[in-house]
Parts: sequence; structure tokens; C-alpha cells
Amino acid sequence: MGGDHGPAVVVPAAVQAMRRLGDRARVFLLGDETTLKDELARSRAAATLRSGIEIVHAPEHIDMGEAPASAIRRKKHSPIVVGAEMMREGEVDAFVSAGSTGAVTAAGTLIVGRLRGVARPGIAAVLPTDRGVSLIVDVGANADCKPVHLLQFGTMGRIYAETVMGRKGATVGLLNIGEEPKKGNELSQQAYQLLLRHEPNFVGNLEGRDVFAGKADVIVADGFVGNVVLKLLESFGGFLLRSFREEVGSDLRAMLGGLLLKPSIRDFSRRFNYAEYGGAPLLGCRGLIIIAHGGSSEIAITNAIAVAERGTRDQVPQRIRDAIEKEQVA
Repeated sequence: MGGDHGPAVVVPAAVQAMRRLGDRARVFLLGDETTLKDELARSRAAATLRSGIEIVHAPEHIDMGEAPASAIRRKKHSPIVVGAEMMREGEVDAFVSAGSTGAVTAAGTLIVGRLRGVARPGIAAVLPTDRGVSLIVDVGANADCKPVHLLQFGTMGRIYAETVMGRKGATVGLLNIGEEPKKGNELSQQAYQLLLRHEPNFVGNLEGRDVFAGKADVIVADGFVGNVVLKLLESFGGFLLRSFREEVGSDLRAMLGGLLLKPSIRDFSRRFNYAEYGGAPLLGCRGLIIIAHGGSSEIAITNAIAVAERGTRDQVPQRIRDAIEKEQVA
């Protein structure tokens, strides 16, 4: 029921995901039962599905502006809380939401619970780079961090990159203001030493200019810095396209050139489109939680469900738990 578009986008996306996944998955739609039934009835594709989609009545709604922790305590019948409880009880393996990021993070931490050994779950997001894509962790779950949190973000990100993204031997870098070990604030310096000692694929500090160069498969940052990077990227692609359109519309020759470049421009735009990447996993919980963008389109939600299915099939939470227990720092 959350996000900018609600059931009008989420329901047909779930139908499309089920057509893609077949009998590899079952999908529970959580929300107001009457509304969800009406949306399913509007979908011609839903009629072709024999089974696989079930509705769970969850009539309450958590608004984006509500305080996350108090909202999940007060609204026990909201989709976010019901979904988290279903995951805690083992009724579902993965949970996808385009609703309040704060509420989903709080529910994942307080209701689903952290994996054994994980100090703080972290949100991971995909960034386009010269080498394809990189993963940045954390992008908003933890504004204030300790060095061990950054170490675990690196480990969890590496496991996700290796399993879901197929990056064998994924490398890990620490986002900082310089390459030297002594650069940055106290948090960065201490995290550098922990990563150096305990992260087998650590490649050192990364400056801002290194992010899009793809110098590491996983970029480690505290949630404050990571969120700034993510929001800047989301706006940057649109800014470039708007600027290009203004220049192309300036004279006839530019317009003709723009027509020739249209396929390339479309490909460029796709690289900066969050819909292509599905959603951001909240790593470190006892189940796979995918946080979709609030403005997610149908294809974005469809991709998010597919990412959740693959991450579950690849046993991402279990692999993270095993890696953290093996490499845990007291």
C-alpha cells in the first residue's frame, strides 16, 4: 500500500513477477483486502495465473512522515508490520516494500531481528560504474556508526555482491577523503585498520572520484555519507538528460544530431535508472528484505521481487551469518 503509486503499481508488478518466476515462488500481497482484490480483477494477466498470489488483509498504513519506531508499535495491522511478523514466524523468506524506508528498517531490526553477530543492518544500493555496477553499503539505515559497523557492511556487501551480483572475489573499498590510511576522521581511520586486518578483499580507501571508476565492487560508508552519494546520483542522471535536451533544442543541427544519438541516450538513461536494479537490500536481518524506491514503477517492483527470489535462493542471509561469525570482531 506504500510508495507513491500504491496498489495500482505493486499489484500488476507482482503479477508480472509471478509470470516470470513461475512456480519458483509464491507472493503474498499485504494491504487492504478489498483494494487488492479490485486491482487483481483489473489485471488481465492475473487471470492466467493458476495460483501463487495470496492476499493478506493489513488495513492500516504507515505514512512516510511518521516516526518509524513508534509507527510500527502503534500500527500492528500495517503491511510493514504484518510482513515483518510473517518473516519472523518463517511464513515468508523475503519481504519487498516501497513504503517508508525508516519503518521497514525498524521492522527488520526490531521485529524480524538481526542475524547472530550482526551489530547493525545496512542498506545496500547499486551504483553504475565504468566496470558495470558497484554496491554501496550503508545508504541510510545508520547515520552514526562505529568502526565495527563499517567492517560488517563490507563483509555483508561482499557476500551479496558475490552471490546475487555474481562478482566472484568481490573487492571492498572504504569511502574516504584520501587514499592514505591516516586520512579521514577517527571513524574512517579505525575502520580502515579493521578492514585491513579482517576483510580478505579490502583494497583500501576510495575517494569520491573513484566511485564511478569501479575501483571496488563494494563501497563502504556510514549511512549519512552513503545516503548523500545515493541521492546525488539519483538527481545527477536526470540533470544530465535535462541539460542535454536543452542543448539539443537550441538549433536544427543539434536536433538532428540528437535524433541520431537517441538510442545511445536511452541506454545512458537506463544506467542511471533505479528501476533497472529493483531495490536496495537491508542486509543483516534474519531474512531478505528489499527496500524499493518510493517512486518505483511497475518494472522496478517486478525487478525487486525477482531480486528477492534470487537472494533467497542463493541463501544470502545464511551466508552473511556464516561470514560474520567467522570474521566477527569483538
